[in-house]
Amino acid sequence: MRIDVIDTVAGFDAVCGNWDQVYRDDPDAQHFLSWTWLRDFLGHRGRWFVLALREREPGAPYVAFLPLRLLTKLDDQNGLFYDEIVMGGNYSADYTGFIVMPGYEQKAIAGFAAYLKQQNWTHLRLEHFSGPPERREKMILALQGPLVMFRDNAPTSHDDIDNTICPVVSLPARWDDYLEQKMSSQTRQKLRRFLRKLDGDEGYRITMATPETIDRDLTILFDFWRTRWTERKGPERTERLINSTREMLMDCFKSGTLDVPVFWFGEQPLGALANIIDHPKKTILFYITGRDENWKTPSPGLMLHGYCIHRAIEDGFRFYDFLRGNEPYKYVFGADERRISYTLFRTRDGRNLGGVLHPRSVKYVYEQALEMYRKGEKGKAEIVFTQVLQSSPGHVGAEFGLANLLFDRGKLTEALAAYQSLLERTAEPLPIALRLGDTQLALKLYEDAAVTFHRIGEQAPHVVQARYKEGVALIATRRLTQAETVLAEIQDIHTDDPVAIPYTELASVALERLRQHNAALAADEQIPEGMMGLPGKRGGEKRRPRMH
Repeated sequence: MRIDVIDTVAGFDAVCGNWDQVYRDDPDAQHFLSWTWLRDFLGHRGRWFVLALREREPGAPYVAFLPLRLLTKLDDQNGLFYDEIVMGGNYSADYTGFIVMPGYEQKAIAGFAAYLKQQNWTHLRLEHFSGPPERREKMILALQGPLVMFRDNAPTSHDDIDNTICPVVSLPARWDDYLEQKMSSQTRQKLRRFLRKLDGDEGYRITMATPETIDRDLTILFDFWRTRWTERKGPERTERLINSTREMLMDCFKSGTLDVPVFWFGEQPLGALANIIDHPKKTILFYITGRDENWKTPSPGLMLHGYCIHRAIEDGFRFYDFLRGNEPYKYVFGADERRISYTLFRTRDGRNLGGVLHPRSVKYVYEQALEMYRKGEKGKAEIVFTQVLQSSPGHVGAEFGLANLLFDRGKLTEALAAYQSLLERTAEPLPIALRLGDTQLALKLYEDAAVTFHRIGEQAPHVVQARYKEGVALIATRRLTQAETVLAEIQDIHTDDPVAIPYTELASVALERLRQHNAALAADEQIPEGMMGLPGKRGGEKRRPRMH
């Protein structure tokens, strides 16, 4: 068997038909592992990848897919970053895991586990993991080893709700059979009475979202949900959850896999549901609800779920899935239980396998080091630049960052050597050459600095900083005529670059002083004290080095 890695939208699009076939043939596949749902969800996220298993023969179709994502976090104790591999659908999917053609499960588990054990991670989270119980046990057996330990990681609930249980209603072919087989006589009578109100003239109605009403209907739902949960979850987390959930549900609506029924009394909304539709598996997945907490009867929840179950049976659906959580009200509708699992694998030493960053996280961690440097957190930045360099030897950006730290600490000789080494092997020499020239000036290697800045000026004539510093170096070497020419040329450069403007002003001041000096020489006058010195440092000279 062979594992390919899919990590681009184009690559994901290319396997659409193959994915759909595996999804249809896997009896344990759930909607959050469908190509349609993942295509939109992963499109909003970075550093995702899919392990795709196939036979080794060229052109063989894939027989299993495991979608994953990489998260990278900072360990505040040691200042190092570490990686977590999580399921592709976390943290919006109620079901995760992999899909596989019948007869290939053991090969898929062996292949996926072998690949994952070669990756660099500290945590591997199999959360919301769906499928038969033995699938989890086989994954544990394949992944455990001397470097890795595991434990159950099921979430806790404030209300003693077990989120490893997903209540699911198996739907018969007829509505009357459902009422007789799944509901108590009291609930059956109540639901029939409530649903008759929709056909009467009492002002009750249920609408289904359309392209014209979807924004309104989701706003109704989330306004109710916000009222119910803000106190417990806090305003910031509540809004973050609403925004991410709304984005996901809108993607579902655009793909034709979302129903949003709203229950009304006249023009007053009383409640709303968001139900995801899995057409291939003939399943309705109840995702989220919001209702008027002050309205007691008829119960918005009973009305909406009863209406949707009735509609699902009429449309030939086989399951009504209440998803995670064994809240008591779900069992009123005749639900059975399906289990999911939460397993955390963790390295025994608390660091990434292999002792280095995952290759997919190097760019992210480097960007975090840059941000630390910009904030003045230079000790932290040094640790992270070093970690990047250890994980990706020869990383020019990390070496440049460490060289700048040497310069900042006054270790000019070491910084000079570092910049010279970098300059010989980089495709973007300008930032490094500028810092090399600065270091040469600081070491009073004025001839070398003049050459360095002159070369920059030849390659990038509009970089005012380099032209000005070339003039400074020329003054220091007493080549005053050349210095005057360079500084005068700067006056002809027109720019609104905020980095360049201070150097333009400095060049103007230096040019005026230089001309006064030359005029004094011509008149055989006494040269004012300080005239031959370097122009005073201000403005751009105090800027922290730019890092690219």
